[in-house]
Amino acid sequence: MNELLKTKTELPCPGGGYSKIKTTYGDVMKKSKLSSSKGEYRFKSQYQSKMKSTVNKMESLQKKFEKEMGRAQEDFSEAFQNVISNADVVIKR
Repeated sequence: MNELLKTKTELPCPGGGYSKIKTTYGDVMKKSKLSSSKGEYRFKSQYQSKMKSTVNKMESLQKKFEKEMGRAQEDFSEAFQNVISNADVVIKR
């Protein structure tokens, strides 16, 4: 999930200016505020905490998926070998 937290994003200027605030999802989750020349976002910790919980859940699901995918690939390989090894071989002359 580090890749997600390092992903760059842009927030509209809170004061209505044309320049956007360039940041990362990690910064939004960790910093108490992000500022531009015309205003700032002051983040509420309860929502940042929910964001962190969601990131943790995504990490957990990713690990679970990778583990299950590994098992599924092993099962597929075994099933493929069973199909080949149990096939009737017909030799043409």
